[in-house]
Amino acid sequence: MDLKDGATVSNPITVKFGVEGIELAPAGEVKDNSGHHHLLIDLDSPPPMDLPLPATDKIIHYGKAQTEAILNLAPGPHTLQLLFAGGNHVPHDPPVQSEKIKIEVK
Repeated sequence: MDLKDGATVSNPITVKFGVEGIELAPAGEVKDNSGHHHLLIDLDSPPPMDLPLPATDKIIHYGKAQTEAILNLAPGPHTLQLLFAGGNHVPHDPPVQSEKIKIEVK
């Protein structure tokens, strides 16, 4: 994730994400050592790591193997974290994830 912890940002917010040592592949393509990004927004606790991640307003799927997103978030504090999961949306074991960061939207 290219945003820094503690950043103050304005909408629209560009979030760039990447991964090393694992192949980027779209949802539905289930093969070893591959997957796609999911952005966790304002989650207090992590989702179950042994089940497919649900698509919600707090768990955004990038199943076309995207490496960038444009967000519009309400003003105020937010947390963001990337979580990489296989083609079946189940996170890897051990999890491939970024640190959770806090941002402030003006």
